[in-house]
Amino acid sequence: MVPKDATVTTSTATTTNTEIPVKLVYSKSKVYVHPSTNASDYIPGYISIVEKASHDYLIAWTPEAEILSKDIDAYVKIDSNPEENNEDVSSTFMLSSIADLPERHSLYALSIPLNDVRSLLVHPPSFTKWYGSIVINFQDGSSSAPLWFHDDESRSTVLQKNTQGGKFSEDRPGNNKNQQVRWGGDEFIYRLNQLIFIQQSKEEKHLYLVGENQPRKSQDESTTPEEGKNTNNNNSSSSSATKSTQTSTGSSSGSGSNHQFDTSVFDSTQMDPWVATWKEFKWSALEKLSRITTFTRNTTAAATSQVVPHLPPKIQMVLNTDAVRATTQDYDSARIYLAKWAADLAARSEQDTPLERRYRHVGIWGHGDAWEEETALGVFEVLNSENDFSIPTHTRTKPITKEEWDSFFDHDTGKLSVGEPYIRKRIFCGGLDPSIRREAWLFLTNVYPWDSTAAEREKLTSEYRESYVKIRSRWLDDPQVRESAHFLDQKHRIDKDVHRTDRTVGFYAKEDMPNPDPIMHVGTNKNLEKLKELLCTYNMLDNDLGYVQGMSDLLSPLYMVIGDDELVFQAFVGFMNRTKSNFYMDQTGMRRHLMTMDALLQFMDPKLFKHLQRTDSDNLFFCFRWFLVWFKRELSWDDTLTMWEVLWSDYLTEYFTFFVALSILDQHRDAIIDYLQSFDEILKYINDLSMAINLQETLQRAEILYYQFRQRVEAVDNKKQKMQEILSTKNKEGEGDVDDEEQRKQAEKDLSKLPDMNEYLRRLYSGNDAYEKNNSSSSLNEKH
Repeated sequence: MVPKDATVTTSTATTTNTEIPVKLVYSKSKVYVHPSTNASDYIPGYISIVEKASHDYLIAWTPEAEILSKDIDAYVKIDSNPEENNEDVSSTFMLSSIADLPERHSLYALSIPLNDVRSLLVHPPSFTKWYGSIVINFQDGSSSAPLWFHDDESRSTVLQKNTQGGKFSEDRPGNNKNQQVRWGGDEFIYRLNQLIFIQQSKEEKHLYLVGENQPRKSQDESTTPEEGKNTNNNNSSSSSATKSTQTSTGSSSGSGSNHQFDTSVFDSTQMDPWVATWKEFKWSALEKLSRITTFTRNTTAAATSQVVPHLPPKIQMVLNTDAVRATTQDYDSARIYLAKWAADLAARSEQDTPLERRYRHVGIWGHGDAWEEETALGVFEVLNSENDFSIPTHTRTKPITKEEWDSFFDHDTGKLSVGEPYIRKRIFCGGLDPSIRREAWLFLTNVYPWDSTAAEREKLTSEYRESYVKIRSRWLDDPQVRESAHFLDQKHRIDKDVHRTDRTVGFYAKEDMPNPDPIMHVGTNKNLEKLKELLCTYNMLDNDLGYVQGMSDLLSPLYMVIGDDELVFQAFVGFMNRTKSNFYMDQTGMRRHLMTMDALLQFMDPKLFKHLQRTDSDNLFFCFRWFLVWFKRELSWDDTLTMWEVLWSDYLTEYFTFFVALSILDQHRDAIIDYLQSFDEILKYINDLSMAINLQETLQRAEILYYQFRQRVEAVDNKKQKMQEILSTKNKEGEGDVDDEEQRKQAEKDLSKLPDMNEYLRRLYSGNDAYEKNNSSSSLNEKH
């Protein structure tokens, strides 16, 4: 699914209303979306790069059926001249307007500014996948459907094969020995790399990071000497083996800016040489088969078009209705519908279940057989008891009222008169009444220490005001900084994002004043301008990180709830200290989140994880947006505020976000497993959950899953210790490790089946320290 803030995208997006012609600079035909495994459902289209009059660039995928007849000639001719000078060819072919790019072709068509692309997931052709594919990941955490390059049908790739033997050829020393069979995806990466910096991720070989600057090293990750050595060698090798080329295209916002690009990026996206050899061997036969297939398809269409007019009028009318077309062609939509229907039915049935039995099917009790089969651990070994009291339940309750909140503080000193763990538990269990959010959030975001007095908080507030004015003055009072290229670029990014953030919320909805920025052709209001000012000031505080899309989503609720500029800024600093790694250019933070989720899902629900593997969905990119902005785009405004304060409480663990994500998947696991059979279907189903998630149900289930996780980890550790004791026991005669050979073999078998408690799971379990601390303290008299 493409991001909702794209210039022109699916039906959920806002289309730019402009008739300014745009230039088509790159086009490749026969790039398909595979909505299902049925080849008849494949949707052919063109992937293209488009230049606007402002020299900004867009990446677009346009279904063939959606290209206007007046523009098709441009797509075909650009596609037919892949090796000619790109600038000379493209300058003669202009699309009518941006509005002619894809708008609403199902959920797949897209048109997105280049600087809104975060990364590319590139899978070259392989022995298991004849066609290579690319998934485009956007800054807001969403992703495109996989775009499959059908090279044996593509006009430009076939032409390259016929004229060059399918080799990529560039006039640079020593290139001949490195020639590879070309596929459509690596050519697309090569063209893109002429416009913007692209680098292969050091963490994931199929992931390519997109951005104008070198990715920064995350602050919380060190480099080992061996890693540093390998990095230096790789850089040296790339430098000596390739020739950098200077582009001359202009740009704003980083797209197409003058930069050196390294063709080693292109080299790394190419297919394995053995696969290339196999493709060479099969190419001729498939090319002929493709022609036969095309001929047959065209012949069938022609025959049908001749027969239909002679059918009875009523039958013609039925055959031509949208409903019939949708039913006969869109099988995956029917599966998604069934999945949603089944999930809704299950949810309603659950609400009718008595409270004492409602959560007996959550996690291990709902699908424990699969876990037992995978891990050699039964349900009762996890529970350590057959008693129902071993089964944990949630502790959700009503929000803290103003009267209750005031009772937590000493009226003379303004200091908490209850233990910090107790108040964290209350916030976790019930959240906060809106009337006390402003005060409570200042504690939760570390603006004020929990043990501070009223006088100490007043003093801190004065210090924060003075500090904020000093940081803001670095850009507000310095014309040289304000007019620098870097600041203008950051300011432009901030302005665009702020005007796309929470505009349905009344606090930010109005446009009752002119925009002070002449480049922004939209109205504004004082609250939007405050968001811009705060983000520009934070940019001065952490200039290395800079502004990254998504930060405005985190700031917006803080400003609406707290209201005071200086305190909002300090709260945002506290929030960013916690989430900063989500925004690193090298994506190490988000990769760590996804790897942790991967480990947790394998551990807690092996059956669901295997289904995601079978459907190529185990990259878990549908979770990306959840972690980036803390579920803000999945929940209503009020539910988001409650979710954040629950997560900030850190009562059970500082990693509760993962259990919220697991809770959402657990609620829909049966529908996903039973009805959804492809990556596209799962991606659409998960994205369609936005604004349809039941917050209380999700938090209740997340809490239970957390307790189950702790029980399972302890059960695995206990079982491992027991098996190791059996294997290490010596019999009295010393003739073997154990007396009973069968028992020893069974112990070895069970030990091998125990889940691997890797570093990600151990880190999640280490968050248990907060649970132990808070529970031991909160069980004391609440006045201590």
